[in-house]
Amino acid sequence: MHARPRDRTAGGRARFSLLPAVIVSLSCGKPVASQPDPREVDFPGTAAVRISPARSGEWLLLFETLQTQLLVTTPIRSAGLLGAGSEVVRRYDAPTGWILIDAAAHPSGDVSLLSLRMDSTADYPMRAIVTRFGPEGALVDRELVRLPPPDGPEPGPAFMTSLDRARIVAYGEDLFAVVRWANNAVQAYRLPFQGGTLEQAWATWVEPAAPLFSLGIIGGGFDNFHQGDSPFFVYADVDSQGNLYACVASTEEVLANHDAFFGENLTAQADPASFDFGTAVLTRVTGDGIRSPATLMGAPGRSKRLLNLRVAGDSVVLLGRAKTGAQPGSWDGWILSSQRATGQVQYERNVDVQNGDMFWDAAALNGGRLLAVGSTNYTQNPSGLSVSDARDPLALVLDSMGRVQKRIVLPAGPAERGTEAMSVRVGDRSEVAISGVQNAPGTHAAVYSDAFLVLQGLDVL
Repeated sequence: MHARPRDRTAGGRARFSLLPAVIVSLSCGKPVASQPDPREVDFPGTAAVRISPARSGEWLLLFETLQTQLLVTTPIRSAGLLGAGSEVVRRYDAPTGWILIDAAAHPSGDVSLLSLRMDSTADYPMRAIVTRFGPEGALVDRELVRLPPPDGPEPGPAFMTSLDRARIVAYGEDLFAVVRWANNAVQAYRLPFQGGTLEQAWATWVEPAAPLFSLGIIGGGFDNFHQGDSPFFVYADVDSQGNLYACVASTEEVLANHDAFFGENLTAQADPASFDFGTAVLTRVTGDGIRSPATLMGAPGRSKRLLNLRVAGDSVVLLGRAKTGAQPGSWDGWILSSQRATGQVQYERNVDVQNGDMFWDAAALNGGRLLAVGSTNYTQNPSGLSVSDARDPLALVLDSMGRVQKRIVLPAGPAERGTEAMSVRVGDRSEVAISGVQNAPGTHAAVYSDAFLVLQGLDVL
């Protein structure tokens, strides 16, 4: 992966750094000179779908090669460590025969990967492994072990239309993993790193097995916003006390099986008569592996599409998009913030910027504010999945109640193609990173893209 500094004179749309006026507003009036120099970097031929801070001002990027929707979604990913300049100083790939799904960086400089392996001839067709790379080249791995059902036989594997079904999140040198197994059951794990070895300290249930269904794009094409495989996604983040938060999209089958398995009654908060089963099922697991009763979020939820979860201070934030009408531009960015300790909703808001809007990610700033990123100015077939080729990047500063304070200008590619800000994180050195994709396809356009990364210092986070 070769990065190149951004060429501000290249063809297509003009390319901008973050505006000075925006920097001042985010810095609460403190001198801009005290902040790190901004950087903008391109990575040709890929997409930077996730970013996380690493040691000593470095950043870990998860790259993905975009591809058309196939019968089974198999991500094509690699990870790269960006140094102090504009070069990827180290690459990380899944072990031979495995498929890289996610990556996380640790304060020590270690990097962990989560990879899956499929074998239809095995007794159980799916395996999951964590591989940990040391900065000096040391490598250890640990395969995750499924929990058996508390009583009765394990439900058999379902047809897996998506392998993008697991996430990891670092908590210091420890690692949490959340995996949706082949029968669609979801389990969470904690893996401490001690004495040069990875251990599976505990595993706990998040969701039992349940039928899941996918949507296909007629005639093939690129699946904008993961409309086909997002029902299989799991979302995870950890708070400052080491509590894990895991979330899945809610459906009729997920709610019914969840209530039967755990003896809970989330269905009572839904509206089955209107075929409305909320948007998300959120579960908290303590650092010791103790699971709390789950919470149904985003009800009513028929018009909402879950795309991420983030812990932000004392809140848990869900993000995605919401359909608001029958016009091609009738999509708003959707955000819901709830109290970490109680699950009580603090606010739920649709954000309308220009035509279609959506959020991929958010990061906490000071004073309960958020920096939310995604895409805007797109259209979608009101009765289908087809999304326009043209899309603009979106980065908004939201106040403590989710109201828009500022929009940040981000680099954009050719006007006839799409640009999306896909991931945002705040590092330990008062630096914010936004990564994403530009020159990307719509649903039926040619499938190729370039990744971008913007790094900008902030005095007050």
